[in-house]
Amino acid sequence: MHLRLVGARLFRLLRLIRESGLPVYEREIGHKEIHRQLIIMIGFSGGLSSQEIVALTGHEKAQVSRAIKPLEQDGFIGRERLRAKFTLLPPGQAMFERILAIGRARDGVLTAGLAAADLRRFAGITEQLTAQAAIMYAEERRLSGEAGIISPCASASGALPPWPNGPDGQASRPPSTLITPKLISLAAYMKRSAMLAYQRTHGLSHFQWHVLSLVADCPPMPLAQLILLMGRDKSQVGRTVSYLERAGLVVRSRPTRRRDIVLEPTSAGAEMFRSMDELAMNREAVHWSAQGADNRAFYIEMLDKLTANAQAMVEREEAAG
Repeated sequence: MHLRLVGARLFRLLRLIRESGLPVYEREIGHKEIHRQLIIMIGFSGGLSSQEIVALTGHEKAQVSRAIKPLEQDGFIGRERLRAKFTLLPPGQAMFERILAIGRARDGVLTAGLAAADLRRFAGITEQLTAQAAIMYAEERRLSGEAGIISPCASASGALPPWPNGPDGQASRPPSTLITPKLISLAAYMKRSAMLAYQRTHGLSHFQWHVLSLVADCPPMPLAQLILLMGRDKSQVGRTVSYLERAGLVVRSRPTRRRDIVLEPTSAGAEMFRSMDELAMNREAVHWSAQGADNRAFYIEMLDKLTANAQAMVEREEAAG
């Protein structure tokens, strides 16, 4: 599937960026990944409510609440009153600036060896795709509101703020020379729009669809590998797998006496995957409708080059131990 969808290539690139960045940020910054995500999001936005954080990250409300509590207790973030927006306190601002410095350095490594003119063209296309993705997101919110998936008020409340959590600790309004934050902003609009479309047409959340697509695209999928690929809390992945099992879309088994669990789609799950795959292909065609074939081919080539650099970054971190 990733060979046919440009969006899937993009998400694979961002997964590698995140994977290579985790040990760096853990060494240099410390704290849990979700804590760093909250610091960078709040830093760029100037302030976010807990509800906005839940909407932007896709994390469960309880998980966000657990992450917020120690940041408040340790004086990294604060708010004037209950339900007010969280803002950075001086220690949080210092962490924010350190994360940004690491992000700038990593962005330079990611784009090493790529011509400046190609990077400018790539960034320009990314910005155009982000604008188109924002339009698609607004339209999907309207359709989802009409279908009762979200409230009519929510569907009319405006576009997704361009500072969602990213796998490399980056966010919106970055220096214009940085590539990673632009890709994260594009991916955020694509993800939120797709989430509503999948729920409206097939009754699955984006997270549920992502799990099903990985299982159906590469069966049998080891559960341990699925958790690694999803990059989310183990319990959240486990609950999603259990939901898909109850819905008759996936089945788990132990092919050997070892403890390894593998997942495979049922016939119903495989059929839903094909249907949602077709929906994804149609949505991508709309997304690229204003771009020519040359731009699409160039964009794929650049994504592949960035992915190769990101893979090399992962391998260097693994070699460094």
